[in-house]
Amino acid sequence: MYSIPRALAHTIAAVLLSWMFFMAGCTSFSHLTRITPDGHDGPQAIHCGACHIQQYQEWQGTAHARAFSSKSFQEATDTPEEDGCLRCHSPLGIHKGEAKARSFHRDEGINCISCHLSQGKMHGPHKSSALFSPHPIEQDPFYLTPALCATCHEETYSQWKKVSAGQKIRSCQQCHQCSKQCCVTQGTNLFSNVLVSFEKKVQACNHTITLDMMANFPNGVNITALALNKGKEAPTLSINIHNNLPHDLPTGTFGKKEIQLSLLFMKGDLQVTEKKLLVSDERKALTAGESKKIIFPLTPEESRADTLRLQLERYSTNDPERPPIVLSSKIIAAIHEAFH
Repeated sequence: MYSIPRALAHTIAAVLLSWMFFMAGCTSFSHLTRITPDGHDGPQAIHCGACHIQQYQEWQGTAHARAFSSKSFQEATDTPEEDGCLRCHSPLGIHKGEAKARSFHRDEGINCISCHLSQGKMHGPHKSSALFSPHPIEQDPFYLTPALCATCHEETYSQWKKVSAGQKIRSCQQCHQCSKQCCVTQGTNLFSNVLVSFEKKVQACNHTITLDMMANFPNGVNITALALNKGKEAPTLSINIHNNLPHDLPTGTFGKKEIQLSLLFMKGDLQVTEKKLLVSDERKALTAGESKKIIFPLTPEESRADTLRLQLERYSTNDPERPPIVLSSKIIAAIHEAFH
């Protein structure tokens, strides 16, 4: 059976695609990478989302997308027009650490062009395998390094850099972005589906970048507990919390943050009591590699509980509407047996 050489097949496909463009009356894609000369207009995230559907949907639910519009930022900033704030909360671009404020579509916060657009090209960790690229693309290893995040997260980056000196440790992306096999673009109609069908799948980072995306670092914070003073006299629980993360706990340049330990005592299906203890905050953080021991005296009723759930939670106290992020949890079964 006669088979068409791969190179010839690609040529034929390219000709067909060009014909489809012509028949569809396609307009120019230059708007995807063009900032107006006065710097007052440029691409919106939804323009990128027309082809990068998965990435756009993932981004929409992140704090990056709400970096400018969030209630906490608006209330905390007296003069949000200042470049010092907007360079990170609504940046035009952060490529190679050259961040500056954006004057258009600020409500999109840290959007697609903030991270990927530089000098008229879209930059990323992968080269294009498509037969046709609607805009210039440049592969750049910068996107696989912590330097990408360092532009705005300077304090955390300096902590990471100190810990990583002389040793190989996880990068920001490896801890906070799950990876997956996928095509960089996704089709929505006959033409785009044909175009995407020629792309190769790559190991890409999920754009759901949130503080609780710790799939690749499940033991970032360890909790151990030991029963002291067994018997009826002053039962006490010794709890040790160890920070295995390559940065402080909590970390971050601005805002009030607390790490709290939640203790939930259960007797069968009934809750005996729940208590919360402050572990650290932005004024006195638990540094990388540091441990903290908490001696917690129990009431007789608590010591007779069946189970105890220990949960380490991060609170953003200047954003009370934001739910706490669970960093680590541990269940101690038959706690009454440990004390009696």
